[in-house]
Amino acid sequence: MASTFGSLEIAKSGMMTYNTALQTTAHNIANIDTKGYSRQTVNMEAIISTSNSFVVQGNGIDVTSITRDHDDYYDVKFQRTQSTLSYYEAEAHYLRDLQDQLAGDVTSEDKILITDAFDEFYAALSSLKDAPGDDTIRTKTVTIAQTFAESVTNSATGLQRLQDEVNGQIKTVVDQINSIADKIVSLNEQINLIEAYGAVANDLRDQRAVLVDELACYCNVEYSEQEPANGVGGNQFYVYVNGAALVDHYHTNKLVITQKDTFSNISDEKGMYMIEWSDGSDFNEYSSKLGGELQALFEFRDGNNGTVVQGTIDKTNGLTSDANGNLVLTLTDTNCNNLKELNIPAYDGELIIRNNVYAYDTFEVKVDDDGNYTYVFTMKTDMDPDNTVALQSAMKNGYTVSVGRSVDSRGIPYYMAQLNEFVRTFSEEFNRIQNQGYDKFDNPGVDFFNARVPATGDNFDMQESVDGIDKSFSAIPKQNADGTYTGSYYYMTALNFGVTEDVIRDGSLLACKMKESVDENVGNDNGDNLQKLLDLKNDSKMFLHGDPDSFLQSVTATLGVDAKKAETLQKSQQNLLYSIDSSRKSVSGVDEDEEGANLILFQNMLTYQYKVISVLNEAIDRLINETV
Repeated sequence: MASTFGSLEIAKSGMMTYNTALQTTAHNIANIDTKGYSRQTVNMEAIISTSNSFVVQGNGIDVTSITRDHDDYYDVKFQRTQSTLSYYEAEAHYLRDLQDQLAGDVTSEDKILITDAFDEFYAALSSLKDAPGDDTIRTKTVTIAQTFAESVTNSATGLQRLQDEVNGQIKTVVDQINSIADKIVSLNEQINLIEAYGAVANDLRDQRAVLVDELACYCNVEYSEQEPANGVGGNQFYVYVNGAALVDHYHTNKLVITQKDTFSNISDEKGMYMIEWSDGSDFNEYSSKLGGELQALFEFRDGNNGTVVQGTIDKTNGLTSDANGNLVLTLTDTNCNNLKELNIPAYDGELIIRNNVYAYDTFEVKVDDDGNYTYVFTMKTDMDPDNTVALQSAMKNGYTVSVGRSVDSRGIPYYMAQLNEFVRTFSEEFNRIQNQGYDKFDNPGVDFFNARVPATGDNFDMQESVDGIDKSFSAIPKQNADGTYTGSYYYMTALNFGVTEDVIRDGSLLACKMKESVDENVGNDNGDNLQKLLDLKNDSKMFLHGDPDSFLQSVTATLGVDAKKAETLQKSQQNLLYSIDSSRKSVSGVDEDEEGANLILFQNMLTYQYKVISVLNEAIDRLINETV
């Protein structure tokens, strides 16, 4: 039989339970717009009293727990989609910036497109053909040629600035990732402290989930929560990035930014950031599993479409010492035998052998009679002895060597290489015809397009190929006995491309005419050589994609396709993320109407408990005080 005051205990349990439910409902309503908040539910069960022989009547109601309405399945889907969306958002953003540099900003009237400047240059050449002896038209033509060259260099300089901007953003993203990791560790400590006493830290768990969502913007993220193996202590929470633990419950293995003292491509900016783990282990920046904004940044900054120079170390003479005692590595059977497409750094470059990086000082190219290239790299003098041993092992095994890292995406290095190939190929063909002609004073034509010697700022005497075969050259220009520099077209890039200074000062040096013999004086009205220069514009054999116009259009078209693809995929992922988020909110979101109904329900239930206590109080009062 229940005690006299048993009914009061039942009413008391109901009052406390529904008061908790009312407070939880109010908490849900207060957090309707809180980011990442999960609706909380009060779980109740009847209190049953038992004896050794039989079950007696119920003893009221009790709150067993307050839980989050949450589904980890939707969290995982949301985070993976968020990572993919952030990747395409970053890619679309920077590709638009790249379009502004190469294809022009439609909102800007000051931007001179390379294609427009190129067409204007040829229009000026066409006008000059009608009056090759007119000094005014000659000067105008040279000036327009300068504008064309400046449009190329301005675009290339813009690409370098963009690369530097992306490089800075990489550091910012890494700082954000480390900051989030610290916050997760702090929340792990708070959660375990609260849950050690049997409570559930619902709100703190929501905050931790929000941080994991934010982390997914920067990279692919995985997480797991494990109960202690022996049942003693709190749960262990781990966060994994790029295959390694970023958060090991109470500890973080942070990402550490380092600056390279080497270059991967000829036009790279100095001081590119790379990443390693704080425990010293490697971080693969170019992993396809990295994901998020971080992957997009590395691909855009370093993407060369997988085009790198590769060769094999000669097993016999692949590793020797030069006269100065420097270690020299020779590569044969290389995949690049065309200096127009050669974009490896002239100095402080990288050799990649079985994922190990070795730095070289400079290199030389030896070209045989068949046009095959042999690369001879002078290695850094301060090379670690272990690296020397590793190189000797690589030589014995005939390993493949890559000059620079292969990044299979079209980023800034790829488009810079396209500009380099354009100016080198077009300049050589233009200069070849210019050199075959004669200027206004019947002198042989000088190089029209040129590059500057880094040491002096003077122009090179450009070195042309013979019958399509390049001549051997050193990566670092060497001075001739007369103080001049003979320049391989490897030295010419989109960054230093320009019109020869002598031609700028004197437009009469433009070789418009041809001679049948050296002694012939044909006068100023001959424009035969100029016609050959004009025919270059429609030379369909100059580039793989056809004539120069077609090459430039192909570059901008490829960029446009990439940008449109990124934009389309960005919108697709946005729609998918919205759908997943809606499904997640259908489970964990707070509904105003539902909570409003619960508010009234629990208020009424609480009122009923008060009534029960009032009735019981009156009954007990009569029983005790009014019984005679």
